[in-house]
Amino acid sequence: MSESVLKHVFGLNEYLYRQKKTRQNVVINTQELINGHLLLTGMSGTGKSYQAKRLIKTAIQQNLEVDIFDVHNELEQANAVSALYSESTQFGYNLLSLNPDPHSGGVRRRINEIINMVNASSRKLGSKQETALRHLLSDVYRINGCDEGNSNTWRKRELTAQIRQNLIDQQDYQELRQYYPIMDDLLSYADRKLTALYLGSSVKAVLALEKVNHLTVQLNRTLENHHKATQSEPLDKINKALDTAKAKVKAEFEIYIDNIESGREISDVMKYNSKEVLQSVLERLNILNAAGIFRPNPPPFGNANGRCHQIKYLSDDEQVMFVRMRLETIFRQCRDSGVKASLQHIVFLDEAHKFITDDRDNMINIISKEGRKFGLGLWCASQSPTHFSEDFLTNCGTTILLGLHSSYWDMACRKLRIEPAVLKYIRPQQTAAIKLQLKGSMESKFQNAIINEATLANVT
Repeated sequence: MSESVLKHVFGLNEYLYRQKKTRQNVVINTQELINGHLLLTGMSGTGKSYQAKRLIKTAIQQNLEVDIFDVHNELEQANAVSALYSESTQFGYNLLSLNPDPHSGGVRRRINEIINMVNASSRKLGSKQETALRHLLSDVYRINGCDEGNSNTWRKRELTAQIRQNLIDQQDYQELRQYYPIMDDLLSYADRKLTALYLGSSVKAVLALEKVNHLTVQLNRTLENHHKATQSEPLDKINKALDTAKAKVKAEFEIYIDNIESGREISDVMKYNSKEVLQSVLERLNILNAAGIFRPNPPPFGNANGRCHQIKYLSDDEQVMFVRMRLETIFRQCRDSGVKASLQHIVFLDEAHKFITDDRDNMINIISKEGRKFGLGLWCASQSPTHFSEDFLTNCGTTILLGLHSSYWDMACRKLRIEPAVLKYIRPQQTAAIKLQLKGSMESKFQNAIINEATLANVT
């Protein structure tokens, strides 16, 4: 994409219009701002959705790449392609795809990302569950030819559910290994391991070996007693016990050898030593899979530069995990395409407070600090700026206040370094406060802007 600049007329400078009877547009111009990040805040009824749609429309019309994460399914654009995510549509993205970069990607990093993603939800994994999931993921990658220590194996092809089914029907498993594994592979493997813990022959092998170890202890004890025996009668008794112990050891060891299948029986039982833990992890994976968002069925966005992800029908946890996964992918794609001189790609997050934390590894914080140099802008909408981290607020080129509930005023004044009078004179759907952090300026101030359509239309 060619270098671009976003210019959006937000409203009129209220002071100049009221006091000087002069019309001067308040323009968001990304060429003049420190970055393309934007915060849009306002309580219900202040026109947040309307202003969001205006901003998004401008960005798409000016040929920027735009990904909209629409929590209420009300930001649909005529010039964008929308996709509804639900259990019915089954649109989603493969959770197990890898970043093949030898420095920033790989199997171990992706496993950590998946676990962190799950833990970002309201139901954090327990330590044993996390360990079991880590082993499951590692095993599935290994089985599908992705070696943790060999970056040459990290680049595979992306799979769709239809391609996978066709290859399975054709029994072309060699070709299937040319693709990344998917959730179905993970679920199938976890189910097999759980079945093995209950009924599998691998467990028989391990139990037999455990008995070998127990009998060997008995054998050693008998041998020790043999050396201590001095009378013929105790010696004969011990010799018989010794022969019996040896026979039992040989019998159990034969059972162990006969039941070996993978050669990993011991390590498997050590990794998955609790049926209850593995069962709970499998149930969690099945719940994640049911929503469809982690299945390899990308929406039909085609070449559209405006993409609206409608996530209203996902649970809160599913929304958090889905947005985190997509932000990671978008940021990686922008980073891999190289340094940019101007804004190229915008992510719009509706109800963004749901997705942000103070964790420095949170993708919102990472994008707010590093996105600018890769042409990535983050636009966040929420009811209050108080939910946002210092990382984001201090790295935000544009801040728009459409009207805050008075309970947020004190904290907003501290976080944004704004005068209470500015908040007091905001009139919902009539005027707003906006700060444009310009290049070369240490600290810009908020200004009030007229945003009422009727007033704007009558200005000469």
